[in-house]
Amino acid sequence: MTVTTIDRIERLQLLDTYRAVLTERQKQALHLHLEEDWSVTELAQALGTSRAAAHDLLRRGLERMEGLESRLGLLGRIRDRESELAKLRERVRRAELKLRASASGSESS
Repeated sequence: MTVTTIDRIERLQLLDTYRAVLTERQKQALHLHLEEDWSVTELAQALGTSRAAAHDLLRRGLERMEGLESRLGLLGRIRDRESELAKLRERVRRAELKLRASASGSESS
């Protein structure tokens, strides 16, 4: 199961968002595979199962999270809110700079 860095980040974000709805075994498998970077072979050995069963466990967990995201869009909404928050922080930063500049300009007058 080879994934790009972007896919890995996306999957980690899905796991953070939807972890609570996974089975304990799916949580454990996805945690070890995505967060601890375990291979499917290492995962299968740790779970005492075949490589194919470990792969299926990961696939089912990912499909569940992706299905929920397509129906609920929670991760998309979280990203939208984070983007809006970043814009607000930037506006506050600029306002603070203007206030400092006007305060230092009035002190020199």
